Amino acid sequence: MRLISRLALAVLLLTSASPAGVRFYKGTYNEALRAAANEKKLVLVDFMTDWCMWCDTLDARTYSDSTVAAYVHRHFIPFKIDAEKGDGIPLAKKHGVRAFPTILVVSAEGDEVDRIIGYAPPDKFLQSLDDICAGKNTIGAVKALLQERPTDPEAHYAAAQKYIARFDFPNAEEQFRKVLELDPENTRGHADDARFETAMLSLQTSGKPDQLIAFAEAHPSAKEYSQALRLLTRYYLRQKDPGNAQTWFRRFLEKEPSDAQEMNNFAWECAGLKANLGYAAEIAAKAVSLATGDEERAMFLDTQATVEFERGNPGAAVVLEQKALGLLGGASDEVRKPYEETLAKFKAGNAAPSAR
Repeated sequence: MRLISRLALAVLLLTSASPAGVRFYKGTYNEALRAAANEKKLVLVDFMTDWCMWCDTLDARTYSDSTVAAYVHRHFIPFKIDAEKGDGIPLAKKHGVRAFPTILVVSAEGDEVDRIIGYAPPDKFLQSLDDICAGKNTIGAVKALLQERPTDPEAHYAAAQKYIARFDFPNAEEQFRKVLELDPENTRGHADDARFETAMLSLQTSGKPDQLIAFAEAHPSAKEYSQALRLLTRYYLRQKDPGNAQTWFRRFLEKEPSDAQEMNNFAWECAGLKANLGYAAEIAAKAVSLATGDEERAMFLDTQATVEFERGNPGAAVVLEQKALGLLGGASDEVRKPYEETLAKFKAGNAAPSAR
């Protein structure tokens, strides 16, 4: 048998031991910046948390892809950091990272080039990275476009979207207002979206729903109308104002009569508030009738059971929870366990925990 050289053996072992996916830099963030400067690359900073399901999905489905890995290693120093631990906390705060995963691309000097928010499959992730490397629609490119074309509503609309992605709501609101100011006749088709986004940002920054109510009243044909009704319903639920919540939810159902998931959410929130329980029972039953698939129907039945329990009908709650469990006969113990615990609480007549 022919012997191989020590060098060839080392290369073979290194190659076989290296994962096919993205290999993240093991040093500190500052060391990653220095490595990027030395190699004339950008730094790809993956902000994650230990509870983030989509972070895990990005690891399993996208970073494991050999084409993604090859592209990343060719153009970037990839660096992963927990946004809620150690050095990740101030770094996330510095860059306004609040959603996970957020993939921040920075220069070797630490300046943001652009970012990707949320999970993306390999093909879309690659396209986003390619656009960033080409300077296409990056935050820098959009700011340059604003300087070049300050009276173009499209430039202001693009800037507003970038600011929203960075949770920079004051600047986003300013840019949306410029869209409305520069295009009062809505020739570019962004007026309804700009009005809705401005109203939603006002709710987020002031805590008052006045502008969102005004939008809903004035623009019932806008594509954002349903979302406005949904937000108003949730706002009043959070304010523990079940009367107004029910009013806005009825209007939502007039527009979206088959949205079973939103029906289930509303009924669940009402059960938690112990309010609107008669109406919530009606809505929960409707959601169950519209459910698709056993797992979804079981979840909706759990909500319906919880509403009945809060209405003082533990017997009905037990029957409904048993139906939910019956639909999960082939599910894992992990899936069934919270339903079983809820059923036991119903039987005991105690307050029920969430089965989800």
